[in-house]
Amino acid sequence: MEKNRVLPVSHALVFLLIHLGTGLAAPVLSLMLLARGATLMTLPLVVGVTTVVTCLCEVPSGIAADVLGRRRVFALSMALQVATYVVLLATPSLAVVAVSGVLRGLALAARTGTLEAVELDRVVAEHPEAAERLAALDALNGRLVLLESAGMGAGAIAGGVLATLDPSYVLLIGCIIASGAAALAGGLALFPPDGRSGVPVCERLRSTLADMRATLARPGDIRLVLAASASAGVVMVAVETYWQLAFESLVGAGGTWLLGFVNCAGMGAAALGSAAAMRWGSAASGTRGRRGLYLALQAVAIVCLALFSAAASVPVSVAVYVALYLALGARGVIEQTVLHNAVPSRERSGMASVQSIALRAGGLAGSAASGPAVAALTLAGAWPVLAALAVALAALGIRRR
Repeated sequence: MEKNRVLPVSHALVFLLIHLGTGLAAPVLSLMLLARGATLMTLPLVVGVTTVVTCLCEVPSGIAADVLGRRRVFALSMALQVATYVVLLATPSLAVVAVSGVLRGLALAARTGTLEAVELDRVVAEHPEAAERLAALDALNGRLVLLESAGMGAGAIAGGVLATLDPSYVLLIGCIIASGAAALAGGLALFPPDGRSGVPVCERLRSTLADMRATLARPGDIRLVLAASASAGVVMVAVETYWQLAFESLVGAGGTWLLGFVNCAGMGAAALGSAAAMRWGSAASGTRGRRGLYLALQAVAIVCLALFSAAASVPVSVAVYVALYLALGARGVIEQTVLHNAVPSRERSGMASVQSIALRAGGLAGSAASGPAVAALTLAGAWPVLAALAVALAALGIRRR
């Protein structure tokens, strides 16, 4: 019975466990690292090490998943995640958190596009007819996003409670290890083994790299998604960096407590957008219709970014914030459908990693541009400038189609 589902319940539970482990650490990660040996001076360096390792290893690990097998690389990623937190149980020191930071970066890089690629391949294989395949991809991607939101949200709440119960964070670390081990066991037990190939690994690697280069060189939906991902990176970094400051300037220091509720509303809007995208995608007409919907949602997100410059009251600022995350949530689902409908199976994990790097690159571009823009124009004047940068990056994908 489960095999007829877009996403089997047993597989959904594995994804939920994966995101639960991430969510447990998310709200208190910096505090946890400080408790286990970092200092205020060394904390940025530890976090930076994780970021650098993730960026350097993300594409190679995605290609490794395509060549060596998605299930194998998933198992490696979860083993690295468990090791990340086992190390933190050692006597607190800078060396402990540094090693943990490297392991966390490796785990994050290896995790990209592993089991998701298995599910995407299954759905594509089960729906050879184009319209059915696109509808199934919308449904699968929507469910994956909702599972991520549910796991991260539940984990964040539980992580905050566990950190309060045990300021040493040993209890929380133990729960993260348990969730990672359970996800690892579930992935190995419930997902199909990787296929065997008689072709030598080096030859498969050369073939995969050549195929990816050829795919990236061709105009089309993949190039469109990469450009739009970079554009979305600008939007996300700008909002994450400056929206709280803009909101606080409207409500005053005494209204800072409202930020948590507004942030929760944004997460809810993103989940609602993800659910709505499954219906909107089905209503769109084939690949062309989804491409148009994708570009429309991208445009809405960029317009919302620009509108923050005119948000002179709390209700307007909150409304723009919620609308932005509604668009981003829906956009993410359609984006994955457009991308994976165009990507051949043998390149799926590698392209997922390339898309993730494009998102990070856009974020770096937004960070680099935002400082000078805010200094020269104030925050209100910087929003349209950052929106213009997002438009310019998105236009690269449209112009080169």
